[in-house]
Amino acid sequence: MKKKWTALFLTAAMVISAAACGKDSGSTGNAGNGAAANTAADSEKQETDEGKEEADKQEAASGFVAAKDPAEWPVVSIMYPAPSEFPAEASVENALNEYLVSINAGVKADIVQMSIGDLSTQLTLALSDNTNPLDLFCWRFYSTLDGCVKNEQCISLEPYLEEYADMWEMFPERVLMTQQIDGVQYAVPSVDSYATYEVYMLRKEIAEELGIADRDGEEITLEEMTQIMKDAKAIHPEYAYMINTNDDPVQGLDSLGNSNWLGVLLNRGVGTTEIVNYYETDEFRDFCYLMKEWNEAGLLCDDPLNNSMTIEQYNNDVAAGCYVGGYSADYIKALVSYTYDNVQFKLTDLVGTSASVLGGWMISSVCKNPDAAMKLLYLMTTDENVARYIILGVEGETYTVDEEGIARYPEGVDSKTSTWNLTFPWYWPNQCLSLPLETDFTAYYTDMLDAPNHAQFSSAMGFIFDSTNVYDQMAACATVVAEYRPALLYGLVDVDEYLEKFNQELKDAGIDEIIAEEQKQFDAFLETLQE
Repeated sequence: MKKKWTALFLTAAMVISAAACGKDSGSTGNAGNGAAANTAADSEKQETDEGKEEADKQEAASGFVAAKDPAEWPVVSIMYPAPSEFPAEASVENALNEYLVSINAGVKADIVQMSIGDLSTQLTLALSDNTNPLDLFCWRFYSTLDGCVKNEQCISLEPYLEEYADMWEMFPERVLMTQQIDGVQYAVPSVDSYATYEVYMLRKEIAEELGIADRDGEEITLEEMTQIMKDAKAIHPEYAYMINTNDDPVQGLDSLGNSNWLGVLLNRGVGTTEIVNYYETDEFRDFCYLMKEWNEAGLLCDDPLNNSMTIEQYNNDVAAGCYVGGYSADYIKALVSYTYDNVQFKLTDLVGTSASVLGGWMISSVCKNPDAAMKLLYLMTTDENVARYIILGVEGETYTVDEEGIARYPEGVDSKTSTWNLTFPWYWPNQCLSLPLETDFTAYYTDMLDAPNHAQFSSAMGFIFDSTNVYDQMAACATVVAEYRPALLYGLVDVDEYLEKFNQELKDAGIDEIIAEEQKQFDAFLETLQE
């Protein structure tokens, strides 16, 4: 396992190193291909012998042969979730396609923006539209790998394992397994640290008033965090000090990919293989009592069952503290650098579970040319220029690059006025080919690639539960969880009375059968790892 993590780091580090070599020329392109082409005229100048040789190597590696005339190339559509429509789409798309022509990629891209607020409806329709099909999509924010496979919304990527072997070799085996069903590869995982720890983030000015700002980065217990929040509430009662209490890492869970916690591994799956009903454990009861205490102390947001419990409550001055996760303190500070200055208190260790692989990219089942779609997905994952066009847009228009190699918004522009969404690089296949955004943390991506070498991992990393045999029980238990859990996790009800009813209804709905089936499949999964 350690060799696999190290291999990932070295592979990606070479990619980033190549990018750095090309930086002196002012280019955002990779060393092999030269500067990225931003105009048609530039594209023609880029058609050097070196560039053609690189294109020939790419064709030979992939087995994908480009038509001689770019006008005849297939156009592959890529979903692009956005909070609102970004006007730079045409400019980015044109620049990306000019670059694809310059390397003789044999495929062009069509970026399709979809509203994040209506992603479920829009993507469901797009994945069933044979007339105007969507080709490439990510299951994150939409469904699960298992859900997309069962709904026949994606195709197997097994035919491309040999053709694009260099891409697959970038990933540790257990990470690839998180995107497999019954050993069949259905998605390309998004490159990430594959492990996170959780912190409590408190606004810095309040920490300074409390005299604890110098404890930034210190590890604390939930009891110590509770006292900090109460002390903060005493001097600034206008704020809440916690937003979402539904947090797997803080409660020490590997949820096995099920947000309803219908069978979990405790201790985040590290050193344990017994799947348990968390809701009937002492740990869950004690946590519910703690949430009751938080609610009665006024630490939680008002009306949590009817309001969105996201970091926006922190950004909008409703809450002055919340949970945040990441692979290092520097990364988390960079991640939230757009909002209020803060101090962080570490709550958990750096651990990876299947849930740490936060997304996977798929070829839709309605795609008319899956070979072309796979070629573009390959380039999105391995080609620095392609990745940056999609993640950052066009240099000089949607972003600039400073002398330290950090991406910055153009003068007078910020995240709210940007014409391209630069703030979610983690959504795409390989964010580590991009540049850190608006931070002084130059090791943002190199440290991310190294993080797995310092993490612990759940014994269930790569395990995906097939719920077919207990589908009805899963549906029934999900309904029960929706009725009872939120009120318990926000301290709104009598714990003993409500928890007793909750557990009885879960029993009646079939949670024991679910856990028995999970344990059976998990034991079989563990056996395969020994083969």
